Amino acid sequence: MKNYIYHVGVTAWRKKASILVAASLLVLLILGLQFSQSEQENSRTYKDDKDAMKSEFAQFSNVKFLESLQKQRNALKNSDQKDHKNFRKNNEDEKSQHDMEKLLGIPFVNLDPKKPYIPKHRIVHFDLKGAPPKILYLKKIFPLIKTMGGTGILLEYEDMFPYSGVLNDIKATNAFSVDDVKEILKFAEESKLEVIPLIQTFGHMEFALKHSNWSKLREVPDSPQALCPSRNGTMDFITEMVKQVMALHPKINYLHIGCDEVFQMGECEVCRLELHENLFLRHVRTVATNIRKQWPNLKLLVWDDMLRHLSQQSLQDFSLGELVEPMVWVYAEDIYRFVQSPVWDKYGAVFKTAWTASAFKGAFGETLYVPDARRHLENNLRWLDVMNQQNQLFKDGLSGIILTGWQRYDHFAVLCELFPAALPSLALSLLAVSHGYFNQSLKTQLLSALSCPEHGSGRPTPFIALEIDSHLWDKLGRCMFPGSPIFRLMYRLHNAENEVLEYLKTTNHQKGWLTSYNVRHNYSLPLRIDELTSDLPRIYHSLLALNRAAYDTMNEIFDYYTIAEWIEQRIYPYIIELEKIQNYSSVLKTVSSWPSRPLPPLKDLQRLGVTLPEK
Repeated sequence: MKNYIYHVGVTAWRKKASILVAASLLVLLILGLQFSQSEQENSRTYKDDKDAMKSEFAQFSNVKFLESLQKQRNALKNSDQKDHKNFRKNNEDEKSQHDMEKLLGIPFVNLDPKKPYIPKHRIVHFDLKGAPPKILYLKKIFPLIKTMGGTGILLEYEDMFPYSGVLNDIKATNAFSVDDVKEILKFAEESKLEVIPLIQTFGHMEFALKHSNWSKLREVPDSPQALCPSRNGTMDFITEMVKQVMALHPKINYLHIGCDEVFQMGECEVCRLELHENLFLRHVRTVATNIRKQWPNLKLLVWDDMLRHLSQQSLQDFSLGELVEPMVWVYAEDIYRFVQSPVWDKYGAVFKTAWTASAFKGAFGETLYVPDARRHLENNLRWLDVMNQQNQLFKDGLSGIILTGWQRYDHFAVLCELFPAALPSLALSLLAVSHGYFNQSLKTQLLSALSCPEHGSGRPTPFIALEIDSHLWDKLGRCMFPGSPIFRLMYRLHNAENEVLEYLKTTNHQKGWLTSYNVRHNYSLPLRIDELTSDLPRIYHSLLALNRAAYDTMNEIFDYYTIAEWIEQRIYPYIIELEKIQNYSSVLKTVSSWPSRPLPPLKDLQRLGVTLPEK
């Protein structure tokens, strides 16, 4: 062991220089590592301090940017929330409006209330060939038309114009006087309403051609419907009518020359040699040319129905585009069904402008006594849609719309809806075309115009309900517009008529003791007769009361001729039917003994081929 230690020591001594060098290198290495670690720590500390300072400076320099950015983010967030709320509110408002319009029963037509199409002229038609109102009533109506957005009136006088001289016999015995016409024009001027007279110059000439003095001008000898354009006196007759009308209307800008529904044309020995379309176009051209020669600044309007089937070339060959402006009339809801797009294209190519015509009464039945306001409103709303689409086809655009209110379907027809009974319908349609739409927002204007009381309920209620109250009796029955008692009278007539018709149906057809068979054979059971006639006195006297009310109510607005005609057409027939039942029942009850069956057959059945038994 000692030898080994000694040996190691000797070896180390011999290599002491190498060991010293190695030890020195080791010390240097340790010192170097310590220095490097210290430098890294210093560098890291410096970097951290520098980053901290940089961050601090950045914080100070960018504080405004961060605040601005945060504000923008907050604003955007608030804006998004606001937009979302507005979007939700708009959706809710639209849904609420849609729900309300459903309650109102307003027909859906794709119109934009924010970009409405409003016709330039909005003219109300007065068909004076039936039930002409008194002048003082018109004085009340004209300002109302203006208030509701009307810009003018179309006066169709027919036989109510005070023709004189050679035309004296074509006027009605109760025609307006010259002073009456001047009063009408004065009232219209006071309300700033454009006046457009209408003179028929081809078809619908019954009022004149029915007289023997003018029968020679008929196209068909036994029918007074249309003039013959080939007769020598035709143009003289038309010229005289126009001359007399123009003499009382010297300030007018427009004259309507009719020319609709020429049902009888090309039938006389001269006219049948020419094509129908040439006959029609030549006559219109001649009439228009003669009028324009004397009144060159006068614009002439013509109904369009006779033009629809004619070619563009034919219209241009007769220079119609330079002479007249067509008035396209459709009173149904589906306008394009009657006037298709090619017709509009043709009109746009021929005429610089055109007019349209809707209806507020007198279009859905010859014997109606109150209009269906919903159907008429839809007709007018759909016209707005069509006019908006077709307006650009015409160089000067569409000129306007006429709201027609026919009083008879022709000169020989009975009266249809009276003007006062149709005033609520006119109000809806006129407000619609004057605003380009119809919705809840027009409530105040409608109720104010018709002098309607406000509903006392605090909760919102529909001011009309066209789906279930298309005649407007329920919602507007308490309004006090001019003629409102006649509007309410129609409701009484409606109820009375329904009761009478139901009674007549039951008595004459459904029950077996008061039929025409029982009456002819004087064969029935008195007990059953008493049962069937128990309600007769009440129903009969209710009609008599309605008759008296009609006379008193209508007397303020119409003359005696109109009142008598209306009562004879609406109430008198039911009174007669009830009196017949009363008389029949009285006779049947006088019988106290009856023959054995079978009863003798009716002899008149033989002419129908029924074999009767031999006696």
